[in-house]
Amino acid sequence: MAVLLLPAVIVSVWLVLSHIRRQQFLKEYLELQRKALEKGVALPGNIKEIATGKTDWAAVTLRVGIISLVLGIMGFVIGMWVLPNMPLNPNDVDAAAIFVTFQAFGLLLAAFGVGNLICWLLIDKRRGGRIDKGE
Repeated sequence: MAVLLLPAVIVSVWLVLSHIRRQQFLKEYLELQRKALEKGVALPGNIKEIATGKTDWAAVTLRVGIISLVLGIMGFVIGMWVLPNMPLNPNDVDAAAIFVTFQAFGLLLAAFGVGNLICWLLIDKRRGGRIDKGE
């Protein structure tokens, strides 16, 4: 059962750390803005763009694709690694079904990751270049 919880724990820790990092950045930006207002100095333009929270969706698609692909392959490999080592007990067909289901979810998650990577390659990568040029 611990094998099933490992991907969930990894993703949960990653989400919490990402939220903490974003909150820390916002706190530091507000402190910088307060100090700049006290001294009467203007903030650089690129810091204002970063602080507004504009999302680079091409990077998000790429990141989601890579994470989904890795987690899907990991789920499939875990299912393939555990399933052949199980003793064949006709009374315990549920255990084999659990790992076959684990493999199926791993394949679906990997297919989702491949789909996101294809979308990034065909759409977002080209669109990202045009948006950076101001078109």
